[in-house]
Amino acid sequence: MNKRPVSYLQTDPRWKNKPYRVPGENSTIGDSGCGPTAAAMLIETITGKTYTPEDACAWSIAHGYKALRQGTYYAYFTPQFAEFGIDCQMLNWTNTYGKPDHPNHGKVVEKLKEGYYAIALMNKGLWTSSGHFVVLWWQDGKVRINDPASTRAARVNGDIRTFRSQAKYYWLIDARAHNREENDDMDQSKFNEMFKEAMRAYRKELQDNDCGAWSEAARQWAIENGIIAGGGIGPDGQPNYMWADTLTREQAVMLLYRFAQFMGKA
Repeated sequence: MNKRPVSYLQTDPRWKNKPYRVPGENSTIGDSGCGPTAAAMLIETITGKTYTPEDACAWSIAHGYKALRQGTYYAYFTPQFAEFGIDCQMLNWTNTYGKPDHPNHGKVVEKLKEGYYAIALMNKGLWTSSGHFVVLWWQDGKVRINDPASTRAARVNGDIRTFRSQAKYYWLIDARAHNREENDDMDQSKFNEMFKEAMRAYRKELQDNDCGAWSEAARQWAIENGIIAGGGIGPDGQPNYMWADTLTREQAVMLLYRFAQFMGKA
């Protein structure tokens, strides 16, 4: 599964009333900044550097990607991500609105499985009354979404067919290196090494000369009669009997052999 991206809302009080506009309009980040907000989530996720919707909207304005009395031009995403060395490409210009069985939807899912993220332009329906950009980060039994304008369950864990019926266009963002960072390190060999190290540390904690009062006399008898021998010297200078450690097969054989010697049978 891909890593869930950083989540930003265009309606966050920190910036929702700040301008996202060109001459001739009065739009704000809160009512028109869904595209840059979607981009900001993924840029910050992939780079690890703070990049807010306010930053992304400022970049969009500075580079001419805010459309008059509309939202953000479709051409915004590729150069915005390129600014951070991230590859972003529009899937194609096929309008899939009202086409839940179109192969483009399946292509996006395959890219998600490869470690990509996607941005979808939603058309009229559950997510918008006109047009709205959302981040698509995974699909299993639901479409997993970061919605710049909502945290409602139906909009962030969307019904697959409903989503596909209302998605119009897609952009694919290459986040394979980011989404594989932990998986590349955690192969079976690495897990085995980590497990062995953890077990060594755990057994080390158990290797002491403590014992319960009920077994103290039996322990002293076993030591005096040579049935148990210390394995090296402990921190207190005494033979290290490692009473609480696990008993290996070799140790069990030696224990039986020493006991047989004591009984005169070896």
